[in-house]
Amino acid sequence: MNMLYKSKLTLITLIFSFTSVFSQESAVYNAMKKKNRNVNDTKSISTANLDNNINLLFQDFLISFNYGYTQFDGDIRQYDYSSSVQTGLSYQDEDFKELRSAYSFSLEKKIDDKFSVSLDYVNGEFAGLRRPNEYEGYEIDIPYPDVFNAISAPNGQKFVTTFNEVDVLLNYDLNSNVAKLIKIELPENISLIAKFGIGYNSFRSLRTNLYSDEYIHGFGYEDFTKNESDAVTESVIIYGAKIKYEIQEGLSLLVDYTVRNSMSDKWDSSIMDGGNGGDRFSLFSLGLAYELTKKVDTKD
Repeated sequence: MNMLYKSKLTLITLIFSFTSVFSQESAVYNAMKKKNRNVNDTKSISTANLDNNINLLFQDFLISFNYGYTQFDGDIRQYDYSSSVQTGLSYQDEDFKELRSAYSFSLEKKIDDKFSVSLDYVNGEFAGLRRPNEYEGYEIDIPYPDVFNAISAPNGQKFVTTFNEVDVLLNYDLNSNVAKLIKIELPENISLIAKFGIGYNSFRSLRTNLYSDEYIHGFGYEDFTKNESDAVTESVIIYGAKIKYEIQEGLSLLVDYTVRNSMSDKWDSSIMDGGNGGDRFSLFSLGLAYELTKKVDTKD
């Protein structure tokens, strides 16, 4: 089932994102209503205020699109600080690469000069491999030892995870903080932004033998097969940073680095005693952001 229909987070997101938008307009409307008691002016005041509300509603919104590469960090990963590639695999025509691709869409609403909230959708995959000698000293998770003991860890393992995710993020502009630290004012068209939030991840993960591609374990797949079943869902904690460079008025270039932390150890279909524990993956991406502004004619 599509996670966008399963996720209770969607409702929370909509409430969270738009409460700040309407709270200010509601306060302005109530103040004007109390101040202007003349019945003859009520209609004109309400009309003007409604126009202002609509104008404010569509101001300070940004939409953005990013595309980039993921790197997994968990039990099944060859190196700590670089990605790995396995060549010479007889079961496929191309090399197996840990680096995979993903893209994201974002709708962001500015709250004030420092803060904004955003609703993100992310889609893509991440992967990892681990060669035989890298398992020394670890107790390896083998769900079906009688069947798969001969084809699992001794020959190395790999996994591929496909995912969809919805996130709610709070963004904070660091420009003034950085300027105070380095004693230099940053250019007006450059923004350094930190972000933190929560997400809801729907995924399928398949772990197989590195050299023979035989099934070992999976989530979102039928047992002992590579046939897809219902996707598995997971809550995630998110943190990261981005640089926004305004190319021209309303259009900006984005450089983004975001880390997503799983609340379990399932993303690589491996629970390994002595391993990394909770899984996470990073997404480094480039993108474009466009500011949405709708001007409303308030003439009578």
